[in-house]
Amino acid sequence: MTDHMTATPEEQRALSQEELGFANQSRQPALGQLSDKDLSDLIGLLRVRRNRARDIAARQGREARGKVSPSGKTSAGGNEGTRSKAEYLTAALDRATEERDRRDAGGSDGASQTELAEKAMQLKAEADRTNPMVEDGGAIHPNDPDADPGKGGMGQTERTTAPSGALDHAGELPARERSRTRT
Repeated sequence: MTDHMTATPEEQRALSQEELGFANQSRQPALGQLSDKDLSDLIGLLRVRRNRARDIAARQGREARGKVSPSGKTSAGGNEGTRSKAEYLTAALDRATEERDRRDAGGSDGASQTELAEKAMQLKAEADRTNPMVEDGGAIHPNDPDADPGKGGMGQTERTTAPSGALDHAGELPARERSRTRT
């Protein structure tokens, strides 16, 4: 089951004319042209048809295995046709649901991909223009209030290691061990 512009011959055989109309509405470009209400109605109709086909396929499968008595005069020989109908309706329902989710994720404005691309190009063009507030790369004036004060002198930093290179309070122990005279 692939997402074609029109239904495949197998899909046309499996679905009734009304179901085929619903499945074709779930394909682009018809799907994109539906209003939000029509899309919700289509999803509801597809879900009802899919559930009914799935239930009938399950009953036919039980009848074919001899688990239940037949609902008609004879028991069903198999459920392949009804199962494929349920699969085609599930695919149509998935397409319609994905479209609804895409619309919901797009936000309240419902901007199309073309509009979003145009907005991105406009923002990029604005970013490429030079900002008059940015300096041209010359030396920053010392009295500039936004100038970075730079690195502080070494006298301002507090020593965190012992003179011997050891950390914290064990600083003199390695120095004493190195200075021992051997006897």
